[in-house]
Amino acid sequence: MGPDWYDKSVLILGCGNILFGDDGFGPAVAQRLRRNFTIPGDIYVLDAGTSVREILFDTILSDKKPSKIIIVDALDCSRKPGELFSLDVDSLPKIKIDDFSLHQAPTSNLLRELRDLYGIEVIVTACQVAHIPDSVSPGLSEPVREAVEAAAEMLAREHLS
Repeated sequence: MGPDWYDKSVLILGCGNILFGDDGFGPAVAQRLRRNFTIPGDIYVLDAGTSVREILFDTILSDKKPSKIIIVDALDCSRKPGELFSLDVDSLPKIKIDDFSLHQAPTSNLLRELRDLYGIEVIVTACQVAHIPDSVSPGLSEPVREAVEAAAEMLAREHLS
């Protein structure tokens, strides 16, 4: 036995810290998917919060692995706030490498290892942040809040059907 997601073929992981403004995008999308859409039995949607590294590490160590991992997170890639876009793991912005979020080197290394060594398809669905504060300040900006519904609908259309 293992975690609830242990034997699922697709993991959708909403990543980010809800206490730091727009960084809460990923968890908000995961929550909207779980509340508003029917999740097929072979897919698991998880609000990973700031624990994505532990989940990915557990996945590497587990006997069963998903065929696809979808990371949902907020990024600053100098786009229009609230804009949704996809990135390859190798294209994660270097400016985020050392912060507390998904993009620390160990996490991106784990994603590359899952892709390269285990053949798992890794998709990063991102939203351009308007602002991530330096101190605790929960709540999404208006453009990012509006992008939550669009992201959930897009993910449902592409992966839950």
